[in-house]
Amino acid sequence: MKKFDKLLKNNPLYFLLFLTFLMALFKILLNVIQRRPIFNDIDSVFFIAGFYLVSWIITKLFHSKYVRVFAAFLVTFTYLSVEMFFDGSYVNYTSFIVTGAVAIFIAAMMSLIMNLIDSKNNR
Repeated sequence: MKKFDKLLKNNPLYFLLFLTFLMALFKILLNVIQRRPIFNDIDSVFFIAGFYLVSWIITKLFHSKYVRVFAAFLVTFTYLSVEMFFDGSYVNYTSFIVTGAVAIFIAAMMSLIMNLIDSKNNR
């Protein structure tokens, strides 16, 4: 168990795969218990895995904290805008402003994850 713990601490991508596997397993178990289709609402698992993966990629590409936050905001805002466009959720300019505010919040959370990944790589 110590070797497995050391592997997850030293390799962020293995941690991502392990976390995604556990979340997907938990979601499937909940769907079976509630008698819903097995892969119902599995998109949240892929969103969180993508969230972590994009944070890791931005950490590897950019070294300035400000550029990292801006890149995270740009990726998040683009994703949310495209998703809302295809859902038909964009109503007027207030939807655009709310999407920007949510993208800023998610970029702040991603910057915290990027700092954790960066501190693990510097050890």
